[in-house]
Parts: sequence; C-alpha cells; structure tokens
Amino acid sequence: MATRRNWTAVFYMSFYWTGIVMVLACLALILVCNTDLFYRFEHTRFPLSWMVAIMAVLAFLAAELCHPVDTPTSKTDDEDAELIQNWEAIEV
Repeated sequence: MATRRNWTAVFYMSFYWTGIVMVLACLALILVCNTDLFYRFEHTRFPLSWMVAIMAVLAFLAAELCHPVDTPTSKTDDEDAELIQNWEAIEV
C-alpha cells in the first residue's frame, strides 16, 4: 500500500509541475507571438498558445486524479500506537 501511495505522489507532482510549466509556456507564447517575427508561424484558426493551455488544463486534471488522499485509518493507526506506548509506560 505504501508503494502505491509513493507512486501516486510521484505522478501527482509530475503532472502538477507539468501543468505549471505549460501555463508559463502559454504565457510566453502569447507574448512572443505578438511579435512580427513569430506571428507568421502561428496558425490562425488554432493558435499554439491555445494548444499549450489545453495541455496545461489536462495536466492539472490528471494531477487532481492522482492526488494522494490521506486515509482516516492512518490517523487511527497513529492514535493506536500512541495508546499502546502509554499503556506500556503505565504497566512498567
């Protein structure tokens, strides 16, 4: 179970940072494509910045699907371990 949580956390962070990078790339493309040099390479019906923005949204959605969820059993396990330690201290 711990291995699955580790992989979930890895996928979450990779998708999250991919989304962040895509948002920054989208903003950079918007600024760069406003120049005459790069404007001629831009597609008129579906701009490259839109495509990068859609990929950023998909990356953030994938990160939400892979978001590691803390189970309530982990909190009770910690409380049980604390109670066992307290009980052993009382017996000694």
